[in-house]
Amino acid sequence: MTVSAHSDCIVVVNGPEDGTEFPVVRSPLTIGSDPSCCVHVRLDPEVREHHAGVGVVADGYRIRAAGAAPVYVNDRRSGTFRSCIARNGDLIRIGNTLLRIKCAPDGLAGRSRGVVTETDLARAFKSGFGGILHAVGAFLKTVLGMVVSRRGKMLPVLGLVILLMIVWPGFRYAVFSFFHGAYYRIAALLGW
Repeated sequence: MTVSAHSDCIVVVNGPEDGTEFPVVRSPLTIGSDPSCCVHVRLDPEVREHHAGVGVVADGYRIRAAGAAPVYVNDRRSGTFRSCIARNGDLIRIGNTLLRIKCAPDGLAGRSRGVVTETDLARAFKSGFGGILHAVGAFLKTVLGMVVSRRGKMLPVLGLVILLMIVWPGFRYAVFSFFHGAYYRIAALLGW
C-alpha cells in the first residue's frame, strides 16, 4: 500500500511484512492481528488481536499496550496506564514485529500541536480508578448497610474507628498513611 507524502504512516521494518506501510489518517487507532485494526499485522503469531492503542499528540503518537500485551517504544516498555510517546523515526516493537513511525510535515501529528490529548493520569482515573472507586463504594455500602440495620457487629468497631479518627491525630495519620501506601503498591503492580 503506498502512502501520500502528506500522511503520517507506520511502517513494518522487519519480518515477512517488511516495507508494508499503514497510513495514519485518524486517531485513535489500534495495532493488532485482528483485521479491524488500522495497523493489521497478519504474519506474527506473537501479536495479539488488539495489541496496542495509538493516539495522536503534538508531533507524535502516544503508544499504549492493550492489557498485558508487551509493547516497547525505543526499547522502553509501554503499559496500559504508562504510555510512551513515539515521534518521527522512533521504533515500536510488538511481538516479533518492529514498526517505525514516519511523520510527514502536514501529517496528523504535525497538525495536532496545541490539541489537548488524554494524559496517562486521566486514562488511569477513567479506566482503572473507576473500577476501584466502584469496589470501594460497594464495600462502604455494605458496611453502612450493616451499621444502619444494626444486624451486623460492625457498629461498635466502626464507631470506635470514627471516634479515634476525630480525637487522635496520630491514628488519623496512620489510617491515611495505610491507604496512601496501598495506592502506591497497587500503582507499582499495575506499572503506573
